[in-house]
Amino acid sequence: MAIYQAPNVTTYGYTPPGTGHGEAGITQHLHSVAYVSAALAANDVIQFGYLPVNAVVVGAVLKADGQLDGNGAPTLAFDLGVTGSPALFKSAITTVGRVAGASADSTNAAAGTLYQNTSGGKLLVYATATAAAATGAAGNVEVDISYFLADTPGSAA
Repeated sequence: MAIYQAPNVTTYGYTPPGTGHGEAGITQHLHSVAYVSAALAANDVIQFGYLPVNAVVVGAVLKADGQLDGNGAPTLAFDLGVTGSPALFKSAITTVGRVAGASADSTNAAAGTLYQNTSGGKLLVYATATAAAATGAAGNVEVDISYFLADTPGSAA
């Protein structure tokens, strides 16, 4: 199993700004791009960044900038989630990375819609290749998680 990390993870354990210090209810984004340097194998992980405490997710998008599985019968599939719930936002995504050019999936699983991070700590957002690419290629994988911070009693939000 390979682990690929976006610079947001490797450089400074990135959590988007506004993590409890500012206006509650304003939409914010965790946007991150990771370069996948080789064909994706089953169980490879792409780490994107962290979802802050009290974030309430309103949308999730997974995108590939090009074809990561160029086979005539592609097999590549992804789960998108967070630590402890690897398929929270979507499971078995088969619309990303299987066609020439950019491809994206923005539909959320019911459990991931309005999910609130009540874990007490930041949660890593990552995609897992649940099925290997039949004819894999390198490329960029991008995520955008839209969320707002829930106002909690005693917070500065």
